[in-house]
Amino acid sequence: MSSRIIEALASVPPLRPATIVPIVVMVSLWTMCVQAGGSPERAFVTVMVLGQSFAIWRSLPRAAHALSRPGRDRTNMLVWPVVGMVALAAAQIVICEPVFSQRLLSAGCIFVLVVMALGMRRERQVLARVDNRVDARKVPLLRINALVAALTLVVNESLIAAEELVVWVAGMALFAVAVHGLYWFMVLLVLPAEDSHA
Repeated sequence: MSSRIIEALASVPPLRPATIVPIVVMVSLWTMCVQAGGSPERAFVTVMVLGQSFAIWRSLPRAAHALSRPGRDRTNMLVWPVVGMVALAAAQIVICEPVFSQRLLSAGCIFVLVVMALGMRRERQVLARVDNRVDARKVPLLRINALVAALTLVVNESLIAAEELVVWVAGMALFAVAVHGLYWFMVLLVLPAEDSHA
């Protein structure tokens, strides 16, 4: 077991520029806005909206691919989610309350937890039809995603309780880096030995 842990730790992929650069840019933008004498609250909300917009823009191709089905227009299927996110972004800018934006992250984590829970339940139902030993089967990736969402929720709420925007910005930036290693470590730990080298 210890050798498996060491192997998983050694196999965690390094942070990619696509992951670390947005974090550095967001922290830098917030710092520059505050140092320039701007309102910390407005700077925070603006940076949060920019970060959310970037995350959505980066995930749209995958979402379109996942939703693609013969006879369906992928573009039309993405219209309402995009409209919803634009409305949320506009609401954040108008309200200009950091806690509102922070709570949206918590709401997103809860949504992911619900989706993962439903996914695990559905997986068990499918397995139950073909395997009477379903209780012995695990769905590790869904569990890992749920664990990361729960951890993000706890960290976010803890940082909100600190009531200092600089604490939230620094803490969440460090957490985003740390969760990369934690996620891949857990994934590599649960993968069969032959798959971990694939």
